[in-house]
Amino acid sequence: MQTALEVGKKVTGMESEDDIVTALKADPALLLEYQSKAADRAVEMYRAENERLATINQTIQTEVKSEDAYVRRMRPTFGYIMAVTWGLQMGAIAWTIINTPEYAAEVVTAMVSLSTIWSVGLAVLGVYVYGRSGEKKAGVQSNPAGMAALSRMAGGIGKVFAKSSGKSSG
Repeated sequence: MQTALEVGKKVTGMESEDDIVTALKADPALLLEYQSKAADRAVEMYRAENERLATINQTIQTEVKSEDAYVRRMRPTFGYIMAVTWGLQMGAIAWTIINTPEYAAEVVTAMVSLSTIWSVGLAVLGVYVYGRSGEKKAGVQSNPAGMAALSRMAGGIGKVFAKSSGKSSG
């Protein structure tokens, strides 16, 4: 797939961006040819993006329809692991800085070097969350057993607090 600059070079025969722009401004027929080739390029890009999204959609649908419980729960598991890991790391960093402030600069520098790995993990998590949001909009529901269990636990905790304060919950 050609870039816009490559299309301009091919149409005008010029090498520099400024020369290409000047040539396109000077010759309406050349500009029309450039626009036509640029439109073809845009169509190629849309087709490639459409294929990519179709692949992602097929993968997500296969995952949701899977009979394997782990495959269905992989996204939430990954999210929980990321959250716990991030929390532990930030807690350890805060503890280290508070207890040994003389090493604070080194700790922050070391933390910065972890930013790449965190950005990759969080990007994957973002794709998972975005994909699940799309599933919800489309009406595809995964097994909500985990959420039901959490809801029951939260209700039980609410009843304990209500009893201790003398109020009842319904």
